Amino acid sequence: MAQEDPNRLIEWLGVLRKAAPRVKQSAEAWVAQMRDEPRLIWETPAVRYVAYGVAGLILVLGVRMATEMLTPARSALAKPAATTGDFHVVCTDPTCGHHFVIHRAFGFSKFPVKCPNCERDRGASARKCSSSTCRGRWVPPVHEENGLACPTCGAPFE
Repeated sequence: MAQEDPNRLIEWLGVLRKAAPRVKQSAEAWVAQMRDEPRLIWETPAVRYVAYGVAGLILVLGVRMATEMLTPARSALAKPAATTGDFHVVCTDPTCGHHFVIHRAFGFSKFPVKCPNCERDRGASARKCSSSTCRGRWVPPVHEENGLACPTCGAPFE
C-alpha cells in the first residue's frame, strides 16, 4: 500500500501545539517584567522596530499629503498636448510665390506640397526673414556652409 504525502499544515499545527505552553510562559514572564519596569518595553527590539516602522509610515504619508495639497489642481479647461501644428509654406514657382499655411502633424517634412494658387507641387517650407531688406517676408531658406540663409538677402537664420 502506498504511503500518503504528509500534510504540512497538520505538521505545523502539531509543532505550534507543542510550543504553545512554552510561548505562553515566556509571554507571561515578559509581561510581568514590563509591569515591574515599564521602560523595558522600549528596549525590546520587536517593539522598537514596529514603532520605527509606524513612525516612518506616518512620515511618508504626511509628506505625500503635503505635496498633494501644494500641487495645483488640473484646470477643467486644460486641453491635451497638441500633436499637430501650422507650417508656413511659400510656392517656389517664380511666377506664383504664394504664401500659405498648412496644418500637419509635428515633424512633417514631405515637401514640396501642392500650392493652392497655381495647383503645382512647388510649396516649400518657409521662414520669416527679419533683415532690413526683406522686412519680415516669408521665404524658402537655402542651405549654405553656415546653415540656412535667406535666398533674397543672404541673411542667416538661427
